[in-house]
Amino acid sequence: MSMKFHPPTQWTYPNQNALTELSYFPGQPLTQTEAQLRANGDINSAVLAGLQALQLPTTGITVTPSYTPPLVSDCIKMTGATETQAGAQIGYQEAGAITKSITAPTGGITPENCINKIYEAAGATTPLIMTEFIQQASVKIDGITLSEYQANLLGAKVSQYLMLNSKVDFTEEIIVN
Repeated sequence: MSMKFHPPTQWTYPNQNALTELSYFPGQPLTQTEAQLRANGDINSAVLAGLQALQLPTTGITVTPSYTPPLVSDCIKMTGATETQAGAQIGYQEAGAITKSITAPTGGITPENCINKIYEAAGATTPLIMTEFIQQASVKIDGITLSEYQANLLGAKVSQYLMLNSKVDFTEEIIVN
């Protein structure tokens, strides 16, 4: 199975200064290892729950997720700290997922504006640059043989569990291969 999505905040991690600058999102792991463990656990759970919901065996099954958590920081919220510099890439969070990447505008983003989610300076003449933040993952399932119909149903179940339980925001339907 392969999938494209906006990653849940818990599947990302911020830069190494995030704790002192308050440039992380609520619930975001502070290390890549934590984010990797969370993503792998969520994907494993979704596959096994999907198999169980379809009344398929789960014993002897090996689920191998392939996903690399991206580094995504919020703007700097520590008052009295340096502002988020112009040109810096920061994440934009919607409903628990990082959906966009923002390029900090000329003049940067002050901690006060960051706290209030104001990313453009007053009277800005340059439009704010926001781009889609789409990530990919794949899952290999060993130890079971499925028909194409069963595999498609499993893909739908995995999608359902990841959306509802992990806040994965899919941008495309899961591809079963």
